[in-house]
Amino acid sequence: MKKLFFLSCLMIAAVFSFAQTTPSAATDTAKKMVAKHVQNPASWACPKCYKITKDGGNCADDATAKVQLGTYYCEHCVKATGAKPGKCPTCGGATTQMTRKLCAQRTAAVMPVKKAA
Repeated sequence: MKKLFFLSCLMIAAVFSFAQTTPSAATDTAKKMVAKHVQNPASWACPKCYKITKDGGNCADDATAKVQLGTYYCEHCVKATGAKPGKCPTCGGATTQMTRKLCAQRTAAVMPVKKAA
């Protein structure tokens, strides 16, 4: 009887030691959402002139801190606020996501239209 008990305990321990855990569906979805909001982690844009560059820091034209593409920023305070939409902690204004499409729209609105000759 002792041998049977010892053998069953050993078998249970072996099964649990080799068992692998699989990520849950919620974890997989969360990872996909995090990866989705960042368009290109190596690209940054100036929130004033909307020029896109590969490096962070300050804009050479107007010395404004650049915002990483995919990050939300406040248009009033002109600074990054985080990875989620919401309100700016400083002024309470709505945040906007910095994307390539937004930069293209804002630069197209500022650039003058050439007249045909």
